[in-house]
Amino acid sequence: MIPISLEKEPKTTLRIVTLISATGIGTFMSSVDATITTISLPVIKNELGVEMHLVQWVILTYLLTLIAFTTIFGDFGDRFGNKRIFQIGLFIFSIGSLLCSLSNTLLFLILSRTLQALGAAATLANCTALITKFTTTENRGTAIGLNTLIVALGITLGPIIGGLLTDKWGWPSIFLINVPLGILGLIWVQLAIPSTPPSSYDKKGDVLGSISFVLFMFSSIGSLTFFVETNLHNNIMWGFIALCVALPAFIVFLWWEKRVEHPAIDFKMFKNRKFAYGILVSILAYVGLNVLLFQLPFYLQFKDGMNLTATETGLVILGAPLAMAVVGPISGKLSNKIDARIIATVGLIGIAVALGFFSIVLKPELPMWMFYLISVIIGASLGAFISPNSNSVMTSAPKEKLGVASGLLNISAQVGFTLGTALSTAVLSVSLILFQKNNGGELMDAVNYIPSLKVVFWVFVVMILLAAAISYLRGPRDKNALY
Repeated sequence: MIPISLEKEPKTTLRIVTLISATGIGTFMSSVDATITTISLPVIKNELGVEMHLVQWVILTYLLTLIAFTTIFGDFGDRFGNKRIFQIGLFIFSIGSLLCSLSNTLLFLILSRTLQALGAAATLANCTALITKFTTTENRGTAIGLNTLIVALGITLGPIIGGLLTDKWGWPSIFLINVPLGILGLIWVQLAIPSTPPSSYDKKGDVLGSISFVLFMFSSIGSLTFFVETNLHNNIMWGFIALCVALPAFIVFLWWEKRVEHPAIDFKMFKNRKFAYGILVSILAYVGLNVLLFQLPFYLQFKDGMNLTATETGLVILGAPLAMAVVGPISGKLSNKIDARIIATVGLIGIAVALGFFSIVLKPELPMWMFYLISVIIGASLGAFISPNSNSVMTSAPKEKLGVASGLLNISAQVGFTLGTALSTAVLSVSLILFQKNNGGELMDAVNYIPSLKVVFWVFVVMILLAAAISYLRGPRDKNALY
């Protein structure tokens, strides 16, 4: 276990309202933009005159950049000051958003999205570190709970906000709205949050470790994307090429991080079971959320299913963020007094039960209120999980590595959702082929699609139950943690 210093140091604390409002603007925008283009992609495709398999990189570029650089910017925050890197991230994100709104070609849009994602990575990597530094064990659960709730709400509300803005003012508006909000956030952070001095260790960066990590994350997630992207020419070949790049990059990364004096990601942090298990179950929880945000909308708009419009589908999904908004702060506050692993584990079990129940009752004539109920249960369960789990992770992290811990925690949402998309698509594709061989008909006929979707749900039920077991096995919280 990583030893935590018990020396009592003078500590500046801020009111939770001040702290969360200052960090929340950047956190929310960065999270929203991970999914805001989902519903807008068909419009972008038509206006820019490109194929659908190409326009999907508007989403993938953002997610891959976010995944690759979040932990690195967390390390930068520890070395150069969390507030400074957070503000730089807000500025870069605003510039990237402006360039996205002015894009008239797909290449320019993808490059602008990359810049936007770099800024988002810097803000997400340091927001939880700032919150941890300016709170105490008495109120940290509440503050972190509110912050992680903002991240989850942003990811969930992204498609809904994107659809509404696109219908009203066109797709550039989904990016342009970030510019004034980014400027407002930048000013408020400057006024509300005190400066954060760098950690005491050497500021020399881990260049090779950072490069190998970025290369590994890009190529590994990219390989999963290529393997399931059937619209891409020679997708299997590109998947294997990406995988062949990922493996040596990962080996180099592991070898170097164990030898360098100040690694970008200190593997000693993962010797703390509460920290390591908390990061792992966070990834698995967001893998489960993928069913609600990615697979369910397809079924709701399926012509032989519910045949809903995009707006009606958004209203069904809206139940999840509303439930998270209610349950998240409550569970965060409870985690100040009740062992976080208990609340987090109950939340994960709730997600598994909801998915299992849904897979049992799923059929074309299912009443609409059932979909609203499932959405609310999953949202409430996720809200019960994310706040206590985040509190457990950040409290168990070493004090001088809060930026890296914050980055790893926030990156877990993006990794989970990306892996969930690839996994659910792969399981669905294989299941469709098997059911078609047995039942006949077209691949996407209801007789093949609905049982295949049930298989996807049951696979995810098993994963979430595994996450619940891991969550409980993290062990009780350390009552001696003083920061």
